[in-house]
Amino acid sequence: MSAPIPQHPDEHPDERRIGACAYLLHMLLQRAEQQQPGMLDALIRGVTADRDGAQARGLADPRAAGVFDEALRMLELANDQIRAQARP
Repeated sequence: MSAPIPQHPDEHPDERRIGACAYLLHMLLQRAEQQQPGMLDALIRGVTADRDGAQARGLADPRAAGVFDEALRMLELANDQIRAQARP
């Protein structure tokens, strides 16, 4: 299991906390995918459906769109890394 390593250890404490949370979430997602294969694909489909539904109803402001985009980026990164580890 691998996750992105923080690039700047001298960042503001809030930045380190956010980085630590992202790192832990990444590790938990990978562990959950190993225990329940297909979970990340299901989450990706769910986030995509939520984003598309919010846009269709006109509820997505630019901040919400950014949250959906970042959630998808994180899920796809974890999913890609799990798949890369599974290759011989």
